[in-house]
Amino acid sequence: MTARERTPSSTRGADRWGAVVAVGITVFITGADMTIVGVALPTLGTDLGVGPTTVQWVVLGYALPLVALGLPLGRWADTMSKRQAFLLAVCGFGVASVLVAVADRLGTVVAARVMQGLFGALISALVLATIARSVRPQMMGRAVGVVAALGPLGAAVGPALGGALIEASGWRSVFLINVPICFVAGWLGLRSIPADDMGLALPRRSWLLDAILLGAGGTAFLLGLQAADPTRGTPILALSLLVLAIVVTAVWTRRPDARVALGMLADPLPRYWLIASCCGGAVTGTLGFLAPFHLTDGLRVSPTVAGLVLLALPAGMVAAAPFGGMIGDRWGHHRAGVLGTALVLTGTVALLGASGDWRAADLAWRLALVGAGTGLLAGPCQAAVMNAVSPDRGATAGAFSSLTLNLGFAIGPPLGVLTWRMGGGSPADIPAGYTTAVVTAALSLLAVCMVVVSRRA
Repeated sequence: MTARERTPSSTRGADRWGAVVAVGITVFITGADMTIVGVALPTLGTDLGVGPTTVQWVVLGYALPLVALGLPLGRWADTMSKRQAFLLAVCGFGVASVLVAVADRLGTVVAARVMQGLFGALISALVLATIARSVRPQMMGRAVGVVAALGPLGAAVGPALGGALIEASGWRSVFLINVPICFVAGWLGLRSIPADDMGLALPRRSWLLDAILLGAGGTAFLLGLQAADPTRGTPILALSLLVLAIVVTAVWTRRPDARVALGMLADPLPRYWLIASCCGGAVTGTLGFLAPFHLTDGLRVSPTVAGLVLLALPAGMVAAAPFGGMIGDRWGHHRAGVLGTALVLTGTVALLGASGDWRAADLAWRLALVGAGTGLLAGPCQAAVMNAVSPDRGATAGAFSSLTLNLGFAIGPPLGVLTWRMGGGSPADIPAGYTTAVVTAALSLLAVCMVVVSRRA
């Protein structure tokens, strides 16, 4: 029986686009939260009397639950009503935002941010599963493409919106703005997400150990990449952390619940799509980190111009994502994936020719090309993964897809910095760091080509 034959009857009738809009709003607000908080950190640190090194825990407190809790929460969401789980996630995110806004010390802020990250991870796990229950399989690509455009749109809007809110009402308003948005998303979800006979369920205690192992492995892996520095000889700390990450992850893979998620990798179709997603995320993470330094330190442009140029990457994603879903639905997800990854590779290769004679526009159109390719890939990639699994594993598949994408985002910057340092480490050597983007873009294209080969086998 194919995945489409297993699709629940609730998606065989009229498509529920209100549900798609509801999850799209949550994707927008969580995407905006990732960037809007960065604008608030200096003011927040001054107000609470802490320095930059300490205040970074406001970001880490949100990011770590996304890595540690995504898969366990996906397994939990598969045992519950998607509508009730969505309402729980949205309400929890809104309440946590209020707790951050009213906090009067850093410890309370970080604790509330961890709570925000927990519900943000649950939202991420539910997005694809909710869409799969709300639209027909032949519309899945278009629905995912629309939602996929809203994440980068939120990330692009975040800094400007955050600056305006802070100037008008202080840093606490950056978190309070989440409340009315969560209310609208919850109201739409209540009216539009298909109901079922399942209710809410308590999470299993065994999932706590899964979360600890995933959190420890992910944290060790990311810290190990950041500690790697070829200019300082043998990076003992980096190697130790990476070994620790491998050991902890190996222990997790032997857990019973891990086999449910890893079972997706036994099927070549979702396996190669997930690899393509992870590599695509690494491209975006690399360019998102290196391009600002290239503009300000290498090309010597003003911060205003740099900000406008950096909008080219998410703008390309936003513009192309709906078309990627449409192409995937009409002519096959694999065709849209090949086109998208080919554009990403073309854009990254074009970046290797960067020189001191470049203008800001020379970098902008290349970033826009990479963004357009990423947008074309997003909808077909995630839709293909969801169509390859049974509906009762939808949230687990969604969480796994989100985890691989976020892992790519996370590993991109340290790998880009590593190749930059190997190239010399000066502002003029920043284009050497783009080699990481080229390699990961090529791997993403190769993975999608393997999808084509697997379909013909």
